[in-house]
Amino acid sequence: MTASTPLQIDSKSYDRYSLQLAITGFYKPETGQPDANVAMSLIPTRIEDGVVEQAGIEHRKAVVLGSLSQASAEEQQAIGAIQAALQAYLSAKGL
Repeated sequence: MTASTPLQIDSKSYDRYSLQLAITGFYKPETGQPDANVAMSLIPTRIEDGVVEQAGIEHRKAVVLGSLSQASAEEQQAIGAIQAALQAYLSAKGL
């Protein structure tokens, strides 16, 4: 993933993130409405001369949402795009 703003760490520019993403979708029993838990870890990453280098774990950025109701409007829009992409994938696979 490309960083919106490259990070400067120890005089090195990290312009990417290595991504770990977990989304657990479920339906609320009381309403039948969809909801989700989101956990994402982004590790600053750079590539120089064909060598991939990740920054130390202390520079990791973490995002954790227990419910979509905790997400900002911008986050909800991004999560909606992810959900649409996953739905397109399911349709392409005939699932």
